Formats: sequence, C-alpha cells, structure tokens
Amino acid sequence: MSLLNTLAACLALVAAPVSAQPSAAAKCQGTLAREQVVACALAASPDIEALEQGAEAVAARRLSARTILPTNPRVELSAAARRSLRTTDRDTNFYGTLSQEVEVAGQRGKRLAVVDAAVAAERSRIDAGRREVAAEALRRYYEALAARDERVMIERIDRGLDRLAELAEASESAGLGSGLGTEVASTTVVKVRQRAIRAERRQAAAQALLGGLLGLDPAAPNLELVGELRPLVITAEVEALVARGLEMRAEIEIASAEREAQRRQGELYRRLRVPNPSLVLYGQRDGFFEQVLGGGVGLAIPLPSPLGHTFKGEIAESRARVRQADAELEGLRRRIRAEVVTAYTAFKAAEAELALFDADRLTRVEGYLRELTEEMAAGRVTIREGALLQLALLDLLANYIEVRREHCLASVELARAAGLLPEEIR
Repeated sequence: MSLLNTLAACLALVAAPVSAQPSAAAKCQGTLAREQVVACALAASPDIEALEQGAEAVAARRLSARTILPTNPRVELSAAARRSLRTTDRDTNFYGTLSQEVEVAGQRGKRLAVVDAAVAAERSRIDAGRREVAAEALRRYYEALAARDERVMIERIDRGLDRLAELAEASESAGLGSGLGTEVASTTVVKVRQRAIRAERRQAAAQALLGGLLGLDPAAPNLELVGELRPLVITAEVEALVARGLEMRAEIEIASAEREAQRRQGELYRRLRVPNPSLVLYGQRDGFFEQVLGGGVGLAIPLPSPLGHTFKGEIAESRARVRQADAELEGLRRRIRAEVVTAYTAFKAAEAELALFDADRLTRVEGYLRELTEEMAAGRVTIREGALLQLALLDLLANYIEVRREHCLASVELARAAGLLPEEIR
C-alpha cells in the first residue's frame, strides 16, 4: 500500500505544473483589453526570456570574480639519493615546498566591478526588450481594432448593396435607366465588398501576429479584443519628451554600462601589472640527520615590453574602447532626439487630421448611407448618382477610421521613442 501511495504522490508532482499551465495561458485568451494585451505579451515573450537568461549567465561571472586567492596553493615534493664520495655512506633526502600567490593591488575588487558593469548592461537590454515587445503588441492591437471597426461599418451598410443592384437591374428592364447605371451600381457593390474582405484579412493577420506574441496558436488565437481606437495619453511637450527619452531609453543605459565596463577593465589591467607575491613554506630532511624548516616570499620580476607581459596593449585597447563608447553615446543621443521629435510631429499631425472630422457629421453620413437606397427607390436620386455618392461617403468613413488608426500608432511610436513603455501603460 505504501508503494501505491508513493507512486500516486510522484504522479501528482509531475501533473501539477502541467495542470497549472493552461490556467495561466487561459488568462491571455478570450476577451482582452489593451492593458491585458501588453501584460500578456511581456509575460509570454521568448525574447525577454532569452535576455533574462543572458543576464543570469553574465551574473554567474561573479562566482569566479569574487574568489579571494588568484590561484590555488601549490605543493612540490621531491626526493634525492645522497652518496658520499669519501665513504660508502648512502641515504635519501626529502624536500617539500608549499607556495601560495596573493593579490596585494586590489585586483579582486576591480574584477567584481567589471562584472557589475556587464550585468548592468544586460539588465538594460531587458528593459529595451520589454519596451519593444510592448510597442509591437500595441501596434497589433490597434491594427486589429481598426480593421474590426472598418469591417463592422461596412457590414452595417452592406444590407443595402443587394437592394442597389436590384434597383439598377429593375430600372434597366423597365427602360428607365441605361446599362451604364447598372454597371456603376455593380462596380459599387464590388468595391464595397472588396473593402470588407480586405478589412477582414487585416483583422485576421493582426490577430494572428498578436496571438503569436501572446504565445497562442496563430491559426486559432481565440482572441476577442475590446476597446476603442483611442491613442495613448501623452500630454507632455516635445522638450520634456526629449529629456525623458534621453533619461529613460535603455539604449543610453546599455551604452553607458558598456563604457563603464571598458573603463573598469582598463583599471583591472593596470592593477594586474603589479606583481603578486607568493608566500613560500619549505621543509627538508637530509641523510645526515638534519631537518630544515623555512619560509620566504617570492616575487615575479616585471620585464619591460616587448620582452615581458606588461598589459600595455590591453590598457591601450580599453582606452580606445572608452573613446569609442563616448562617440557611440553621442550618436545615440542625437538619434533619440531625432526619433522623439519625428514621432512627436507625426503624433500632432495625426491629431490635427482627426480634428477635421466632426462626430455629428459622421453620424449623419452613416445615416445617409443607410437611407440612400430608399432615396433611389423613391426616384429622388438616380441609380448612378446614388452609387457614386455611396462610394464617396464610404470613403469618408473609412478615412476617419484610418486617421484614428494612424493617431493611435503615432502615440505608440512616440511613447516608445520617449521611453514611456511599458511602465506608463501599466
């Protein structure tokens, strides 16, 4: 009975993580709002996981850097046969030496400082990766919402398309219209339904890509996105956004940490030029009943370059790397300023475009689209004029959705460039 209980306990331990995994994945399926999309993308991203593992691998260097002794103790044992040249006496001598190298110039602290700078750079890479994943998830989210809104808008007016084609054919049969009107009506039906097909395709593509970001099956992501095409709230002016980008962008932190690592590496090389002394203990027993115990200090003799190793080349390389990092930092700052200003300009331009659309007018336009078929049936509007009006009004509504989409995407790009993601979203 005890064996059965043991087997049952083992099976329970094996099955526990498997049963917990679907419950965690279920939180990132079904109905998701914007904040949930970002949180799930961050939690499921393999890129962030890879960056975290890389940071853990670099942090493991501390295990080697923190060792107190630079080398392990060295033991030497030797024996020698001893024979007198004047007599026939013979015996064996035994010798033993124990030596230990010690550091006296603070090399251990410098090694730890180099590792700390490398770990800081890896942690900054994680922050940069989180920002990019959050931005990509938001882009796909807004793309899916825009396609959904366009598809729903077309579906609301699609019911009148069949009626439009019937009216055109009936008018031509009765001799009240020409074949041109029928062709215009048919062309209108094709264009409107072509828009619907394209919107459905864009929505499916955006949801498939978003499902991939969330760790779901792109073929069946099981997602229902909720929310409206509203941009991220960014009220700061361009100067404040540029300053925040220079302060918060992880690329600046990465470059600064790498520069610091090169500077500390150079300091370590300069400390390594100091020769490490070795403490020596030795013992001896010879064949004439003598025992010798002693000790001393061994010191390496530094030779000038190129005869000896003085770390001159490594120090020169570290100095050059620091100057290279300074130049890269300056170039990075210039690029971030340009990115923020460009994104801010695009955001304000989209905001100005959106202000051209009046909400009440758009509501009336959608009502006109629904009533246009009845106007044509009553004869107050010709078939050809109605078809052309239908396309024009539909273009206006579609342009409004497109401008809202561009406004949302511009806000995501501005938030990314200014270092507002993902903390501000959460």
